[in-house]
Amino acid sequence: MERSGGTVELLTDSASGGAGDDGTLTVGLARSVREHPGRPAVRDPRRQVSYAELDEISNSVASLFLRRGLRPGARIGVWLNKSVEAVAAIHAVLRAGAAYVPLDPTAPPRRVARVLADSDAAWLITTPERAASLRELVRTGGADRGARESPALLLVGDSPESSGDRAAASWEDTLVRYAGAPRVRVPDGPDDVAYILYTSGSTGAPKGVVLTHGNARAFVDWAADEFSLSHEDVLASHAPLHFDLSVLDLFGASSNAACVSLVPDHWQGLGTALLRFVADQRVTVWYSVPTALRRMAEAADSALLSGSRLRVVAFAGEEYPVRHLRQLAAVLPKDAALYNLYGPTETNVCTYHRVGSEDLVEGAVQAPPIGRMCPYATSVLLDRTGLVLSATGEATVEATGELCVAGGSVMRGYWNDVAKTAHSTFESDGVHYYRTGDIVRRGTDGQYTFVGRDDGMVKVKGHRIELGEIEAALDSRPEVREAVCLVAPGPDGQPRLVAFVTAASGTRPEERGLRRHCRESLPGYMVPERIETVPALSYTSTGKVDRRSMARLAAL
Repeated sequence: MERSGGTVELLTDSASGGAGDDGTLTVGLARSVREHPGRPAVRDPRRQVSYAELDEISNSVASLFLRRGLRPGARIGVWLNKSVEAVAAIHAVLRAGAAYVPLDPTAPPRRVARVLADSDAAWLITTPERAASLRELVRTGGADRGARESPALLLVGDSPESSGDRAAASWEDTLVRYAGAPRVRVPDGPDDVAYILYTSGSTGAPKGVVLTHGNARAFVDWAADEFSLSHEDVLASHAPLHFDLSVLDLFGASSNAACVSLVPDHWQGLGTALLRFVADQRVTVWYSVPTALRRMAEAADSALLSGSRLRVVAFAGEEYPVRHLRQLAAVLPKDAALYNLYGPTETNVCTYHRVGSEDLVEGAVQAPPIGRMCPYATSVLLDRTGLVLSATGEATVEATGELCVAGGSVMRGYWNDVAKTAHSTFESDGVHYYRTGDIVRRGTDGQYTFVGRDDGMVKVKGHRIELGEIEAALDSRPEVREAVCLVAPGPDGQPRLVAFVTAASGTRPEERGLRRHCRESLPGYMVPERIETVPALSYTSTGKVDRRSMARLAAL
């Protein structure tokens, strides 16, 4: 998964931006720089840069990498908080013909070191403080061995000398040294790796999902057309840069000369702050996990949304309970389009559904469908024996099974893990499909409805149970704000159902009442033996419920 080294041919702007589209992510930025150089490109709480300025910064950093002998296809870690520098760094990495590896700013140094070793990163772009934490980890023997050598450092912030990293390059010095350097871009194509996103692995070790320029472009180009993105748009970047939702924010903006406005990392869970961000930044396109939107809709000043410039609001990553979605729709601008986008990291978005009034009628308890396949994706359903039940286009066939996806957005594979890649994929009629592990129902109209995770289907006391169905029952209660259901060992060591809920404002959920409600809508064997009200659920850095953490609590 790495192109060979050797002499690198450099393209000037006229060569890379004027002739045609080579199917890479870098083309969009070149076009925006050429057509709208003065338009705002990136905005963070400290400053804003234009497309001409973003081009200058990314070109200077790419020039450093190439001058230092960076090989095409190399990996470069980006361990920065969201900022103008972080976005420019990503564009610089791609411009230099490399692949970026975004690292969670909240991750402990040990995990970052593992990812850098696993990806064999040639460079790491970070701050002096974070570089020092990695140095200390190595000094104390806490870093895993595995990389051929430590990555070179490009430090953003204080000078390398003041931090003790005399061999490191300085971001600020690089911008001065290579200011006005000839515009360069290493030739690449749609099949070249653009980025590697590391997600939690079942073994506890992070796994790298390898995605190409073509994978990203399949989704970004479709979204740009579906959402009619233009240079007049402002896209809010709520998702962390190591989360796949950020791909639309970054490259949907850069390929259409729109502005990407970066939500500060520490604001992600603050409803009121996010509302003011949308209003103050004049955001037109919002894309996030449901949790953020729920907090915005539930905040006291949610009316700020109705007077905003929002015209597209999309959510992905988790189901959006219809009761809460109805609340969001009520405070959005009248003409705002609301989208449910679906797809794991390995496929990016592969289905979509534009939420309509029929999805939000009073009394509805079913979350909106995940919709139809995007034009670049095809699918089949598998039953538990591996039998193909239904394929894209068989709109008259109703079936339920595991959703398997093929098409332009599907990953190349897992980094350096042929066995894992093979285990998660299969071939049918000459087409390679990725097994999502998600159980969906395909209706006669061709629409897909999410049923639950294959690994969310548990067996308790001989009964097969879908945990999502229990969560939906609990979530339908007005005194419940959020709910999660898990399996944990009981006093006798046998598995039992345990649920955790948080209280809606001004209410106090009672376990007896919640259990009675569950008995009214669920079979007895699906009623949790324990329902506990907690101040808050645990969340991952990407805004999803942290089921592993909640499972530990359930076991107490």
